[in-house]
Amino acid sequence: MLEFKNVTYIYGAGTPFEIKALDDISIKIEKGKVTGLIGHSGSGKSTLVQLMNALYKPTSGTVLLNGEDINKDAKTSHDTRFKVGLVFQYPEYQLFEETVGADIAFGPRNMGLSEGEIKDRVMRAANFVGLSPEILQRSPFELSGGQKRRCAIAGVIAMDPEVLVLDEPAAGLDPRGRSEILGGLMEYRKKRGNSLVIVSHSMEDIAEYSDNIIAMSKGKILCSGTPHEVFSNFDILEDSGLSLPEVTEVMHKLKTAGANINPSLYTVDEAYSELLPKLRMKK
Repeated sequence: MLEFKNVTYIYGAGTPFEIKALDDISIKIEKGKVTGLIGHSGSGKSTLVQLMNALYKPTSGTVLLNGEDINKDAKTSHDTRFKVGLVFQYPEYQLFEETVGADIAFGPRNMGLSEGEIKDRVMRAANFVGLSPEILQRSPFELSGGQKRRCAIAGVIAMDPEVLVLDEPAAGLDPRGRSEILGGLMEYRKKRGNSLVIVSHSMEDIAEYSDNIIAMSKGKILCSGTPHEVFSNFDILEDSGLSLPEVTEVMHKLKTAGANINPSLYTVDEAYSELLPKLRMKK
């Protein structure tokens, strides 16, 4: 489990330009779960995820992985970066090796694994993200945008981190590409049992794939819990300028208009099951 205890982070601390990006954050990322992280630009999401694998060190407070302070010394912080894998937004701009296979192998090789284990991990990671064996011999710079995204994600998956953190993994992709990327990640989580943290502006993606959601605003936690629990806080989210899944917005409007329904539903199937009996009763 990854846990934040009273974490504050200040950019430029002690200078006239200091900015408090996180303000006394306490959260838990549950083992084996998919946690969705939502919030506007400037809410503190990016700072939070970079604290998760010790790229940043808290100004105050503690980040724990399985009960151990990830910033207690240089070796622990270094080891944490293999245990908590971070895929930045638009990771395709971080590709650099001569071939796709070499790029995916970079992390496992730096872990000191044998060549046989590295090869197995490369093939397994490529399969999870939908890259064919033939593509592994090509230059990553010859790939399409979607394929580059898959290559970059595979490079982190190949390290088999306990926690995989992805900042907007489907940004800029068409619906099919989004479904393939996110579906592959869910299959990876199911087979490996790893925890996933997904940062996204798409409420539909967050609602569909997350077991738990953390909503942020101005460096603080607005609310957290299951999708039903978070989306029931309609007024809090709306006041912070956060959108809701379209289904939730429709259900809330029906509730406001006087309908006796659950306004926190967020999928079409849920809405169908809720509304159909009531429509039949009116016939």
